[in-house]
Amino acid sequence: PPATASGRAKWRVARHTRESCTKVVANTLCTLLLVVLLVAGVVLFVVWLGLRPHRPRFSLVSFAVVALPPGDAAAQQQQQVAFNVSDRNPNRHIGILYDATQASVHYDNGGVLVAGGPAFASAWYQPNKTTTFIAGLLDVVGPRATDAAWPSFQAELHAGRLPLRLQLTTAIRFRLTGGFGALGFQSGRRRMHVDCHMLVGSDGELLPESVGAACDRYF
Repeated sequence: PPATASGRAKWRVARHTRESCTKVVANTLCTLLLVVLLVAGVVLFVVWLGLRPHRPRFSLVSFAVVALPPGDAAAQQQQQVAFNVSDRNPNRHIGILYDATQASVHYDNGGVLVAGGPAFASAWYQPNKTTTFIAGLLDVVGPRATDAAWPSFQAELHAGRLPLRLQLTTAIRFRLTGGFGALGFQSGRRRMHVDCHMLVGSDGELLPESVGAACDRYF
């Protein structure tokens, strides 16, 4: 600082002016930075709401057993299960890549495998906002008359309300489509299981209350 009183006063005024200008510039820059971050956050949030992947939706269209298992192994090899499940991709800008899809039918009250086989033997792609029908024909493998679950299976079959579960197993990936496809986004592969619970009558046909029933899906 200057030696004289007037010099020291001028020095203090100059220093105060410099400090004030520095604070103003710093505050302005901080405000601008906060505004930019806020706007960017809002934009990213809106884009995320529009592009976040939604799980596909499945529902049971039809199911039929050509001839329910009588307990004879030789006859069971000639019996088949036919099913049809609708698969809806609800996403607006996202397609879904599926791996090969396996299907199996289980007796709900005993956990016994009734039929099994491939639904789609190879990978396939589902565009956005479309519905695909997954149909299959599976060979019946059980239950056998020697299985512990056979008495209850036979009783519920004769009663006309046999609880079965159709399971689809695959892996899916999400991919951006349309103008957003240029971003090149594709999610990692996620294993997915779809469970369709149903009631089948003594004639092997799906009961009306199970037609169109929504299926559970989990990863």
